[in-house]
Amino acid sequence: MKYISALDMRFRATEQRGSRAVVIFSLRYCSILFFYCAVALLLYCSKSSAEIIDRVVAYIDDTAITLSELHDEHIKMGKNVVNITKQDVINSMINRILLIKEAKKMRLEASTDDEMIRDYIDIKIKSLIFIKEDEVKKFYNDHISDFRGREYRSVRDDIEKYLFELETNRQLKNHIAKLRDNAEIRMQAE
Repeated sequence: MKYISALDMRFRATEQRGSRAVVIFSLRYCSILFFYCAVALLLYCSKSSAEIIDRVVAYIDDTAITLSELHDEHIKMGKNVVNITKQDVINSMINRILLIKEAKKMRLEASTDDEMIRDYIDIKIKSLIFIKEDEVKKFYNDHISDFRGREYRSVRDDIEKYLFELETNRQLKNHIAKLRDNAEIRMQAE
């Protein structure tokens, strides 16, 4: 009887099984390789998809302003106003949101938000402003040198419009300050 070592027995058994052993070995190798590739792919995807695409920079009651909206508005306003800061833009956006909310509370409707804000300002602010004749005359007398000898009657309407706009801006600024006091506004650091 011939003695065969364990190593020889294993080798002979593999030879006897032929290609079946190669297939089993290949399947095991492929499954291990697939597992490592899947893990590597998951790790790579989780890192790349963890990038922040957009985030909230301010909350006004239940409305949010995102970073992308702020950037878009900053570019848009930067075309008309030189050296406007992002802080100015975000304050403008907050004021706009507050005015639109108030206009909607009054059930105003318009084709655009800008029209709705104009209508709201006309009703809430401008309708309450009255410029007295004494104020117009006083302004004319105080600034007579600016009118270069023009008569009061020829500049009266322009002065009244100017004083009306000044008063509208003053009252609108006060009105917005009250709206901001009554709203929950939270700004996130950029």
